[in-house]
Amino acid sequence: MVRQEEMKNCMHSKRFIAHIRKADKREQYVDEHNDHVADLAAAVALQYGVAKMAKLAGRHHDDGKNTPGFAAYIQAAAEGKRVVRGSVIHSTHGAILVNELASPKDVYSKLTGEIIRTVIMSHHGLRNCLSLDGDAVFAEGAEKVSDSYEGVKKVIYQHYGEDFINNEFVGACRDARSIVEKIRLLQGKSEFLGSQHFYLSMFTRLLTSIVIDADRTDTACFEDKTSLPQIKTPAERKEMWENYLKYYEARLEELQKGKKPSSLDPHRAEISRSCAEFDAGEAGILRLVVPCGAGKTLAALRYALHTARRYEKQRILYIAPFNSILEQNASEISKFIGNANAVLEHHSNIIFDSDESEDEKRYQSLIENWAQSPVVATTAVQFLNTLFAGKTSYLRRMQALGNSVIILDEIQALPIKVLKLFNAAMNFLASFCKTSVVLCSATQPLLDRLDNYRILQPQSIIENEEKYGEAFRRVQITDCMTEQGFSMEEAAGFIVRQLDSANSVLAIVNTKACARKIFKHIRDMVREKTQYRIFHLSTNMCPAHRSNVLQEMCKLLAQKDSNEKIICISTSLIEAGVDVSFERVVRSLTGLDSIVQAAGRCNRNYETSYGIVSIINIRDEHAGRLGYLKKAQEATRELLYSMKLSPERYPGGALSKAAMGEYYARYFKPLLTEMAYPLKFDPEHTMLDLLTSNPSGKKGFKTKYPQQQPPQMKQAFREAGEEFSVIDDDGKVDVCIEYDGDAGKWLQKLRSAATFQEKRLALRYLQPYTVQLRENDWIRKQRSALAPEDAGILVLPQGYYDSEYGVDETLDIKMETLII
Repeated sequence: MVRQEEMKNCMHSKRFIAHIRKADKREQYVDEHNDHVADLAAAVALQYGVAKMAKLAGRHHDDGKNTPGFAAYIQAAAEGKRVVRGSVIHSTHGAILVNELASPKDVYSKLTGEIIRTVIMSHHGLRNCLSLDGDAVFAEGAEKVSDSYEGVKKVIYQHYGEDFINNEFVGACRDARSIVEKIRLLQGKSEFLGSQHFYLSMFTRLLTSIVIDADRTDTACFEDKTSLPQIKTPAERKEMWENYLKYYEARLEELQKGKKPSSLDPHRAEISRSCAEFDAGEAGILRLVVPCGAGKTLAALRYALHTARRYEKQRILYIAPFNSILEQNASEISKFIGNANAVLEHHSNIIFDSDESEDEKRYQSLIENWAQSPVVATTAVQFLNTLFAGKTSYLRRMQALGNSVIILDEIQALPIKVLKLFNAAMNFLASFCKTSVVLCSATQPLLDRLDNYRILQPQSIIENEEKYGEAFRRVQITDCMTEQGFSMEEAAGFIVRQLDSANSVLAIVNTKACARKIFKHIRDMVREKTQYRIFHLSTNMCPAHRSNVLQEMCKLLAQKDSNEKIICISTSLIEAGVDVSFERVVRSLTGLDSIVQAAGRCNRNYETSYGIVSIINIRDEHAGRLGYLKKAQEATRELLYSMKLSPERYPGGALSKAAMGEYYARYFKPLLTEMAYPLKFDPEHTMLDLLTSNPSGKKGFKTKYPQQQPPQMKQAFREAGEEFSVIDDDGKVDVCIEYDGDAGKWLQKLRSAATFQEKRLALRYLQPYTVQLRENDWIRKQRSALAPEDAGILVLPQGYYDSEYGVDETLDIKMETLII
């Protein structure tokens, strides 16, 4: 807190109001709020080595509320009068004050001023250092508040005193010098790890996150009449992890006692023990490469728990690419630490019976900043949004990633366009934030071998990865491609013939249209054979439909004495997070990583000594429309040809480490530029450009201000945040299916809902009954005419949804028939 002697001038200056509590109209003054935020921010930032910078930003983030204009605004709002939120600018004055403290002749002083002014101006939404057109955003913002700034400055200096203000800035400059030196040390390890500009942008984002969280936390505590939160001490954290670890070890031992022995048990135990014993230090990048069925998730959790206890970590984060994997593994994690309340699941499938319930309120509070939960399980989309997206709700959570263990599952599923951003962000967390990053996958991509923005070379948790690959090998991969390729009908015949020597076959293809056509061909082929059961899976089926199909299929697969022959035709959705086992798998040509994932659905339960995975090429699949798939196919085809010519180079065949390494080298080579996230609105530049030197902005600045030097920080944070999206929707829109009685019930509740909360609840329950359709002009017009509170729901009419394969896109859906 500000020392008493430094506060003596406070009595001689007017105090302005920051907040007025709704319940009892109590006032919180601006200096009181700023001081709380400064202390909260500094406490969190201490672990990142930027406590003085965070304190300075927190101290001045709301300086602009010290004006008669804001006083009138906050009073009017408290009296229930109509006010326009954000109409009184208050996030610029503090930025000006801090910037005036910077010396233009001292590089670290100038850098400190630029970073802190950006943080303060961004605490209600990201602001640019330079716009893409070269606008000097800070200077323009300062001009808008020039009439009120001097009055604010006078209040601040009277309150704190010049010496106190200057000393805090000098301390922040020491932090800035320190982070630049740390960045140079990182870059000294390799010239391929990314630019100083990028890491400075991450520090700026981190500081913004810390100030936003401190600001929101203090405001909420004032409004709720609760005390400010206390960060757990290292001793408290160590005790917490010890308790969770004891429960984990006891449960593991208990499960081993009641389990039917398997020849693989010693290998699983050895992998798990290696994870428990491995010590990579306080922070770093690690890789865990184990085959399917080796217990990867629980082994990674064991490493995380031991590391968290050893180094008194704040939290463990488990990140999965899909909700299906996340829900399944989050449940397992809860069971193994013995405290379901300690695990926060953050994804879209969480539903409460009422928006006003205490459970719902608690959940919303927890997901706001992740800081209150020792274990967080969330999706890759949420995780990457936390690092790069523009909304303050995403940005706020970044402060919770430090001093943690982050388990990234199925790392190969990351989109190509984000890889360089991801690599540099992981380097940032591991090098500057005391975080251990664990990359998990049976098909580990070579992220440390790119042309630039490489990830730090990961340490392997498992010493002899190939040994376990051999021990768990239960399939053979065979290349059955032909020169002409298979027609749809020929592919269907090939799939059916697999059942001449097996009882089950899974065929995975690359497009929904291909899955539907092959399904129809097979259905016609075996129509007279009653022992055949055929299933179809694709995203043209709503999640509830897919779940029902999977349950029925798994039940049949488990019946060992059944005479039925089981065929499943699926798109790639079945390759990850779906625990099924077929004797044969047929995979349409794709990337080797996907083929290995498909192999994980073959002979999973060791139904035979070896399962067979057959690769075929389907000539009418139109893979060219699927972006990177064509390049993945080419890389796999080249690799398979190389394996035929020189099989001795690939001991273990297509499942070997050598094969996977060569595949990624071939696949990545033509995509290196794509990995920097090309911008849709400006294909010549990338997201990395926006977050580093911003060449467009720099060029525009020189044109507009030829006599001036551009700022050191040139990042276009606002445009980068607005542009960032992990998954492109490609012009698709959600459409609800009246699949069963429950869907009909919630559709009726949606139509009759009287409040926004009732509509929101109904929409949540309708999530399992939605599919995505290609959007057209009619849908766009209809949706734009609907207010957000009208939900904007589209409902597919009867006749367009098939009970076997879902939405029938072969029919010409007249969009006017969609019920809105």
